[in-house]
Amino acid sequence: MQNFTFKSDLTEDSNGKKMKITFSGYLTLQNAKEIKSTLQCQQAEVKDVEIMAKDVSGIDVSFLQIVESYRKSIQDEGKNLRIMMDLPYDLKTLLANAGIAYPIK
Repeated sequence: MQNFTFKSDLTEDSNGKKMKITFSGYLTLQNAKEIKSTLQCQQAEVKDVEIMAKDVSGIDVSFLQIVESYRKSIQDEGKNLRIMMDLPYDLKTLLANAGIAYPIK
């Protein structure tokens, strides 16, 4: 099984708590259950959340659906969410051709 990794950083300043979650590896259907569980466990009392995907070996629509669902739930709670994806050229082209609107480097 090809795995993914994640890193979570929590910081706090005068504006409140901020969390940065970084995913890498295989962000695909085979890991979808674990990715979803990972995000659900990161529901701390934060004001701002940033999700970053980098060093990605594979990505598919399951990851994008999980991120979109998470985005909706975060916004429903009145929190801010920023999504960034630093992808290899082939994956970047694939997402751009599919009309994915997330900021992609």
